[in-house]
Amino acid sequence: MNRIYKYYLYCLFVLLGTSCHHARYIRQHTASLYIVDTAAGKEQQYVQMLQPYRKAMDSIMNVPIGVADTILYKAQPESTLGDFMADAMLLAARQQDSHVDAAILNYGGIRLPYMSSGTIAVGKIYELMPFDNQLTIIEIPGDTLIRFCNHMAMAGGWPVSGISYAIKDKKAINIWVNGRAIDAGKIYYVATNDYLANGGDYCSFLTQLKRTTTPLLIRDLCIDYVKSLAKQGRHLHPYIDKRVYNAE
Repeated sequence: MNRIYKYYLYCLFVLLGTSCHHARYIRQHTASLYIVDTAAGKEQQYVQMLQPYRKAMDSIMNVPIGVADTILYKAQPESTLGDFMADAMLLAARQQDSHVDAAILNYGGIRLPYMSSGTIAVGKIYELMPFDNQLTIIEIPGDTLIRFCNHMAMAGGWPVSGISYAIKDKKAINIWVNGRAIDAGKIYYVATNDYLANGGDYCSFLTQLKRTTTPLLIRDLCIDYVKSLAKQGRHLHPYIDKRVYNAE
């Protein structure tokens, strides 16, 4: 099947999944392989079948929400794509709770290697973050947050906002949170996604901590962040500011 039709099938699932007020999660999935007949005339049947859904999805996914005036890319230990998403999370989290100190996103949660400069459409953010991960605010003791930073350092560095640290010998050093050196005895309010809060990416040390899971999807708050910039007449232009860096 032509890749464009696969894309519209994916978008159809997105449309159906977002048409209800409550989030829906897949509990079980069984995959099957089908052979598609690409003989002359057969593919046209798929075109006709998908046409109504294509129009519906285009009306949603092709809506422009802002402009990036530079290419955003995914990389470690820090990247512009990661900084954008972490900044969007921190802004949204502070609107929920002004006590939030920082935001952390797992590197694997970014599903595009780069995002081109120019007009940003809704569909591009869906490609960037296709999961229904929810913004979650965790109360993390300072010594556990140090462990979290070491965990990120061991993995090569994850996107953060409000936190900075250097990586040396696969450990985090010179950790600063919200403009101050980290205090092992303090409680920090850290925004992340429900995947990490529930122990994903080997973060089991977070599961027993007090948390508030918001109804906000990471994808939606990224869309809102770009829209907010556009309303201010600004373009999306994150830059590397040594939030996470390899120590010399």
